[in-house]
Amino acid sequence: MKSLLIKSAIASGIVLSLATITRPVMASSFTVSIENAGVQDAQLSNLVNAHVQNFDAQTAGYSATGFQSNDGTTIGSYKNTLIVNADQYGGAGGANKYFDVDTSRSQNGQTVSTLNLANPESYFGLWWSAGDANNVLTFLSQGKVVQTITTADVVSYIGNLANKASYYGNPNSTFKNQDSGEPFAFINFYDVGGTFDQVQFSNVGGSGFESDNHTVATGYKSITGNIVTQAVPESSSLLGVLVIGFVGASSVLTRRVNKKSVLQLS
Repeated sequence: MKSLLIKSAIASGIVLSLATITRPVMASSFTVSIENAGVQDAQLSNLVNAHVQNFDAQTAGYSATGFQSNDGTTIGSYKNTLIVNADQYGGAGGANKYFDVDTSRSQNGQTVSTLNLANPESYFGLWWSAGDANNVLTFLSQGKVVQTITTADVVSYIGNLANKASYYGNPNSTFKNQDSGEPFAFINFYDVGGTFDQVQFSNVGGSGFESDNHTVATGYKSITGNIVTQAVPESSSLLGVLVIGFVGASSVLTRRVNKKSVLQLS
């Protein structure tokens, strides 16, 4: 049985790695940083013209048409959305709603949700909760992909931090340490060489892509948090993503529909 699981994990790793290879190779202009463990919000004082969508005012459930995002200023529009009440997998603070992409919960074949921004932005941040191998975050500018981030990348980033273990499990008191096999972190994406006007959230496999406190800004005063990657050609990071794909591959076999533990680094 153990041998079968190992073989299956390797096969899954190959699938994940091949999927990674199909990502376009381009000069990435993004610097990525991770806030301290337990932090679930952006450092707004550091951002210029920042806007936050926390989803608490949205109706729980799935909507193909989505909703307009604004806080007095139109931020953009979300399409093909799923809003979920806080549980062990998401909901900043442990008592609020969060954003999800999940075919199992939407029952409408939802695999991609899109945020179309009203204006080009150079910063995006989110509380990436319960990360699993099927989560993909894609930034686009005028219809062209400028950056793609997977949970394999996130796990790799966290793995470089001295206190990596503290990022695993839900940090909120209501669901403290539940879902302990998956990373929970607020991640900052700084496009230091350009802007983007669309963000896509993808999940194929019914395992869910949970997030909260989506934050956009036209600029920033400095790069905050623990810097995990600088703006470098994306091709140079592919090998690391391939390796982590094998490390986390067995998660695809065990993770939900009930969202079992995934991508735990030793």
